[in-house]
Amino acid sequence: MKCRYCGGEIGLEDISCPYCGKANEQAVQHVQDMSRFRRRFAETESRVLSKAKTYSQVVPRVLVILILVIACVVMAVISSNAYSMPGNARRRAAERDPSGTIAVLESYLNEDDYLSFASYIEYNEIRMYGNDFSEYSRLYWCAWYYREFVIRMEHIFLQKDRSAWERNDASFDIRYLCQSITSFRESYDTAEQQDDPRMEDIRKMRSNMLDMLGLMFGFENTEEFFVLTENRMAAAVEEVLLDE
Repeated sequence: MKCRYCGGEIGLEDISCPYCGKANEQAVQHVQDMSRFRRRFAETESRVLSKAKTYSQVVPRVLVILILVIACVVMAVISSNAYSMPGNARRRAAERDPSGTIAVLESYLNEDDYLSFASYIEYNEIRMYGNDFSEYSRLYWCAWYYREFVIRMEHIFLQKDRSAWERNDASFDIRYLCQSITSFRESYDTAEQQDDPRMEDIRKMRSNMLDMLGLMFGFENTEEFFVLTENRMAAAVEEVLLDE
């Protein structure tokens, strides 16, 4: 899953994001739910075992085992659904009030805040097809790749002066950065071919990416860099970052 604030990869049980340090509300809820489920299971197990002591025949013992197995299955099902329940509730709330949800999305777009736009859709698990939000579908995917590009750029330039980063994570970060550019470019081309109604916003994101590439890496012709293959992009970035 991804952090709702910075978009970094975090685990379900991570209490805070290892990248930005913000609290992971979903992890807190998950830990609370799991604690409650384990307590209920322990209580059930205790009651079953207590009753089992009064029986000495095989059949009652088999019944006890069956009850425990059923309890385990029930707890497993509840635990597996614990994570999806809050997201489903947020999605239903967004779909019940489409005008309010659209107002929030438009407020982000009016401020050219594409990172928050993508994060809001992802956090609320808004479906982007066959409903009031369909026109944002391609824009969302472009914004998602744009956000990944920005996050990876920030990570690279926060780490690039550390020798440990060059040894361990540099190639991974550079490759991930180039993948986000390639994926954005493919979504951009599709949007342009289909004359997407939100093409103006998509063009702004592309322009921002070109500006950042020029500023951060010193590329003189970012347009030429933007259409390179992923491998050639990575080679060009590595030359700037690792051969200085």
